[in-house]
Amino acid sequence: MSLRQLSAQRPVIAAVCLAAFQFLLTFFILKLGQALAPPAAFGKVKLLAFASTIILPLVMVQVLGLWRQIGIEFGKLKAEPFFFAGLLICAIYLSLGVQVGPQRDIGSDLLIQIPNAFGEELLFRGVIFALLLGLPQWRAIMINGLLFGAMHLLHGFMGASWEDALTRAGLTAISGMMFTAVRYRCASLWLLVFLHMAINMSKLYGTVQFMDHDTLQMVNWAGYLFETALVIYVVVRDARRTGRHAEAGMPAVAGRS
Repeated sequence: MSLRQLSAQRPVIAAVCLAAFQFLLTFFILKLGQALAPPAAFGKVKLLAFASTIILPLVMVQVLGLWRQIGIEFGKLKAEPFFFAGLLICAIYLSLGVQVGPQRDIGSDLLIQIPNAFGEELLFRGVIFALLLGLPQWRAIMINGLLFGAMHLLHGFMGASWEDALTRAGLTAISGMMFTAVRYRCASLWLLVFLHMAINMSKLYGTVQFMDHDTLQMVNWAGYLFETALVIYVVVRDARRTGRHAEAGMPAVAGRS
């Protein structure tokens, strides 16, 4: 049995294995860089780690024959209303103002955020999304988000406290579910890359990050609650549509690809 046939028959196992392999590859690159590269060069090591999240998914797209499913055709680049709803998350983080201080370099931040957003979206909302398309939508959204959150457990292995790493993984899983929900409503992966990057930059440059802990927590939770609301909307809407198809004796149609 070929790898393509196996991934089609066992999509969840294929998705978990791919995410786990990327986790180990990224961990190996970061740990090796930490051991061998001088601290001043660790930024380049991070870029190499981000590059691996682009190279591995592209290889798997070719191996599994998923070019048509991952949404990179520019002909699909049409922004749906739900995409703009996702952009409202940026407004939450920028609601108290924008801070561009000397400690931040927009060019350097973009150099990090662009490959980071593209790599993560290509892996999760591209390849893994395509692998899970045959599942019920709510299940695919949940699995995609949990795998996305689990990837961020790397912070625990890289020196952060495990309490912080677990919290970050849990909250990032919510974001991953939200990105997947948006992906079901948008045919283009590029829109997800832009949304991902825009949210990350909003968190970096929002004035709220310089305010007191309670204000920061309030804004963060507002953002995650809004993401949760978007996920619930997509899941409930799909459940209702599936129910109507079942009542009419028609096969339900999976979300957009």
